[in-house]
Amino acid sequence: MTTSYEFKKLVHGKLKQLYEDLLKDGAKNKTIAKKYNVSPSEISALRTEIEKAIEKHQTLDSLVDVPQPDKAIAIDETFLKIEGKKVYIIVATGYTTRKVLGIKVSFSRKEQDMREVFDEAEKNAYYPIMTVISDAWTSTMAMVKNLGREISHVIHKHKKPYDKAVIRHYEYTDTERVTTDIGVKTDVMEKRATRQGHYMVKREPLNAPPPKKVGRPKGSKTKKKVKNSNKNKNRGRKGLFKVFDKGKKFFFKVDPYRKTVKVSKHLPATVVTTLAEVLDLFALKSIQNNVSENLNSVLQSLLRLRGPKTVESVEQRIRAFIIVRNIPEILDEIQIDRNVRGKFFIDNISSPEFSNLVNGVWNV
Repeated sequence: MTTSYEFKKLVHGKLKQLYEDLLKDGAKNKTIAKKYNVSPSEISALRTEIEKAIEKHQTLDSLVDVPQPDKAIAIDETFLKIEGKKVYIIVATGYTTRKVLGIKVSFSRKEQDMREVFDEAEKNAYYPIMTVISDAWTSTMAMVKNLGREISHVIHKHKKPYDKAVIRHYEYTDTERVTTDIGVKTDVMEKRATRQGHYMVKREPLNAPPPKKVGRPKGSKTKKKVKNSNKNKNRGRKGLFKVFDKGKKFFFKVDPYRKTVKVSKHLPATVVTTLAEVLDLFALKSIQNNVSENLNSVLQSLLRLRGPKTVESVEQRIRAFIIVRNIPEILDEIQIDRNVRGKFFIDNISSPEFSNLVNGVWNV
């Protein structure tokens, strides 16, 4: 005969499984409704109650319960439409823990938006963030550049050529920002081999000169025009991948099993230390920004819901979903004030004693 304790455990286990389907795994309402033989509206209402319970237990500003041991984050964006307007979901994921450390829902993805996500992620990390992994979105690159501190930025562009990555390292002197670009193939860390790379170093003054006066210089209208020669102009690829054309070529031996990099003596120390830092993250793997791609598809599925949506409500729903993914044990602690019909338990728990109880003929 089933005891009262076993009965409660049975009920709690089935409800917890439903909660996990709703938030931890991000299944669609219709999918869950069909699985548990209830209406989609009941699932939608239950999802809302769970989100409210999570917010009461732990504010939605706290994505993690304790700071995480991540020193690298991957930043990525996805989007959905609210009343015909494109809304961006910017996510920063810890590369080691795979937990979401920062998020923002916004109508834009400007540098300030990226900075807010970075700041939240660093607040949720135990160590300062030393490496950012992202695609080549200009706002993300500007954000990392303007942090004003030593940091590495691993950039894998989501356009051709897909087989190339640029590792950009920023460091500072009292008067200059020193940017070191290292261009490598994305598979350089996959196996033990001798690899080829390119590097170039750029120095910029921290106190840039004031902008020039707008307009035509005085007297320039009467001056004789001289045709400029193209002989001294630097030709070649511009943009992110110009390091492969204009940078200095070098070779290095990489051992992803031991996580070691061997280079020639003439290479700048910054190139060596940056390669070692990236190898620690991508040993035996391709250099890609794919940490958040699976999460993005789940978020898009989660938010394809009927009814009016606002930026605030979308972010609230996402934060509740992410908190459960980051802290699954929170489902053991929250309490939901909602009546669930007995038919739900009859259909979902195969126990003769339990069925008798729901029908009013069960005895302890």
